This record gives sequence, structure tokens and C-alpha cells, in this order.
Amino acid sequence: MVFQQNAIASESRTAAAPQARIQFHRAVLVVLLMMGITILLSLYVYQASVNYTVELRIEQKKVEYAREQRLLAAKLQLLGESQNITTMVARARAAGYGPPEMTQIRYVREDANDPLTFNHPTAVLSANR
Repeated sequence: MVFQQNAIASESRTAAAPQARIQFHRAVLVVLLMMGITILLSLYVYQASVNYTVELRIEQKKVEYAREQRLLAAKLQLLGESQNITTMVARARAAGYGPPEMTQIRYVREDANDPLTFNHPTAVLSANR
């Protein structure tokens, strides 16, 4: 009889085998779900960090652009001031350029063989009459 008991499977043993398989499959499913959730969260965190990095770069470019705009505005202001006609005249006069004074003008008469020089335009007008 002992031999028969070992040869024939009991009901408790046959019912425990599928339960063990079901529990193993559930454990594998839980592990796979945990891995999937972990992968999805890692992808989300990676994408969020990439977006944050791009936003930081954009902000840096905006700051750099604003700095360049300020430099350009200052240079354009200097250019405008240097091309202003009153500033150009003042700088030319300071450098010694400008219309001549009356004492610097010499008039030459060429209708005779000997050129005469006059210091004042009134002398030229009286000489031509």
C-alpha cells in the first residue's frame, strides 16, 4: 500500500502545482511591470532634463542677444554722433580745418602781365573798375 500511495498523486499535490505556476507567473509579471514603469519614468526624467537644458541654452542666448543689442546701440549712437554735421564741423575746426579767415585770402588779378595781390575783396572790386 505504501507503494500505491507514492505512485498515485494526491489531490493536494495536484492542486498545488498549478498554484505554484500561477504565483511564479504573477511574480514575473510584477517584476516586468516594475521594470516597465522604471524604464518609462527614466525616459520621462531624461526628456525633462533635455528640455530643461535646451531652455537654459535658450535663456543664455537671449541674454547674449540682449548684450549684443546694447553694444550695437552704443556703437550706433557713437556713429550717429560722429556723423552729426555740427559735431563734424566742430571737430574739423578743432583740427584746423574750416573756411578761411579774411586775412588768409589773397586775390590775384591776371588781366595785366604782373599779377597784383590784394588782401581785401574791396580792393579787388575797386581795382576792377
